[in-house]
Amino acid sequence: MERRLAAILAADMVGYSRLMAEDEAGTLTRLKALRKDLIDPEIARQGGRIVKLMGDGMLVVFDSVVGAVECASAVQKAMAVGEAGSPTGRRIAFRIGINLGEVMLDDEDVYGDGVNIAARLEGIAEPGGVCLSDDAYRQVKGKTALRFKDLGEKTLKNIPDRVRVHSVELDLAQLSPEAFEALTGERLELPDKPSIAILPFENMSGDPDQEFFADGMTEDIITVLSRVSDLVVMARTSSFAYKGQSATVAQISGDLGVHYVLEGSVRKAGNRVRIAAQLIDSLTGDHVWAERYDRSLDDIFAVQDEITREIVVALSANLAYGEESRVWSGKTTSFEVWELLSRTMVAQYKFTKEDNREAQQLARKAISLDPESEIAKVQLGWALIVGARYHFVSDPDSAMAEAETLIGDVLAKNDGNADAQALMGNIHATRRRFEEAIAAGKRAIELAPNVATNHAVLALTHYYCGEHAQSLVRIRKAIRLSPYFPDWFLIPLGEGYRGTGALDKAREVFEHLAARIPGSLLSETRLASIYAELGETEKARHAAETILSISPDFSVMRWIDGVPFRQAADRDRFVAGLLKAGLPE
Repeated sequence: MERRLAAILAADMVGYSRLMAEDEAGTLTRLKALRKDLIDPEIARQGGRIVKLMGDGMLVVFDSVVGAVECASAVQKAMAVGEAGSPTGRRIAFRIGINLGEVMLDDEDVYGDGVNIAARLEGIAEPGGVCLSDDAYRQVKGKTALRFKDLGEKTLKNIPDRVRVHSVELDLAQLSPEAFEALTGERLELPDKPSIAILPFENMSGDPDQEFFADGMTEDIITVLSRVSDLVVMARTSSFAYKGQSATVAQISGDLGVHYVLEGSVRKAGNRVRIAAQLIDSLTGDHVWAERYDRSLDDIFAVQDEITREIVVALSANLAYGEESRVWSGKTTSFEVWELLSRTMVAQYKFTKEDNREAQQLARKAISLDPESEIAKVQLGWALIVGARYHFVSDPDSAMAEAETLIGDVLAKNDGNADAQALMGNIHATRRRFEEAIAAGKRAIELAPNVATNHAVLALTHYYCGEHAQSLVRIRKAIRLSPYFPDWFLIPLGEGYRGTGALDKAREVFEHLAARIPGSLLSETRLASIYAELGETEKARHAAETILSISPDFSVMRWIDGVPFRQAADRDRFVAGLLKAGLPE
């Protein structure tokens, strides 16, 4: 036997016995197709060699740990998207473990402790996940764009020593430049304007409860810079994708397509705060500007303005930035209110019933302390609308009405509030007041041209109006401003493709959505409809089965009534697809 150091990949299919018992011939056919079209070509591309096949798994040897990890992540991401069209209970998924160790090889098998550890790592991986040993992780760290999560030391069956384990982060919300191009049809390149990503400021206080303070600083700087028309600023969802990560500036630049990156830290003690910030040119690695501020909390808003002004000056592009663009203009001058609103934002982004309730309570308290605070009213408005849409509140109609009253009050006093305009556009569209929705959406973009959500909300309105080409333009702009975008951005993107006749692209987008939020009516209804429209009867039927398993009393007409279509043709097209898939009228 040949004895050598190698990267060993162990893969095993989840629920193999159950799937074989339910449909032996169908399962084997699908497995063969997956190997032929996806798994074997990817192994070959990364320089791997299959040394052992089992009915439900395989062992593969690679000369390079990077090749093994890249292969595993590519297969798992493709599997997540490709299996999205199958019913939840019938989807094929693999667990994968990777180790670096000395092995013994012959023509038909591979032996040794290195193999045993890889097999045990596969056993503790999540379905669709990849785990690797610390030995393997040390070889791949910093050599790939992938991100990893430290799972700590684990006791593995029949392995005497505990093994430190890492998992590969395979969140489909984190797009590669290749996936960005596949979904949008556009390349992720540096824009012709100065572009920047504001990374989450690091909490140096030693107190986890102060995390909101650091996040609030980051959020505010993103907000004010997004108002500068000649500057491309990545949205919060994209910047915060790197929170707690060890990604390099060059990697972040490549992921997001930006020239500059701002890093910072916050240390708060009593009534004093120390803020450090540095602006880095990602192409050269040079520090364009760096500064440290030691101030009283009473000066916190002045420091935020000073940092944003320094950034604009450092980028030396004669960008428009004046007193009218101050971070806290029209917001609040109270640190206590700012603290409440920072906590509101943290709760807002978690999208659970409990966090939505907390966001509403915090925003209401902020309003009680500062009844003129526009940002507090806007945050409460969004919390109410999210509560209504996701049925987090007992009376959705009342919540929507309260949100409309709140935002109407803000705009009556200040129609230059971009956040309020965007939110009112969303409310108008829901109420089927389409002209007003379009006008409010355009006004929000005019006021804050670099806020991804503003473009996405207007894209959704264009979709409801049947203006699909315009919808595509807007949602592509939104995704460019936030390559790590929220799931719902894929709705106007996919529907824009459908409306312009690009049905294969629409299917690809909706399959990606289903992979990101499996078992959701939001994705499965669109899959059922598009599969039926494309004549893929079996996939449409599977999607319909998944819908009925999620909601046994599902009705096509009741579902469609919740979508404010302006054009009867768009409504009828969606309905026809759902009915053709076999769903009850």
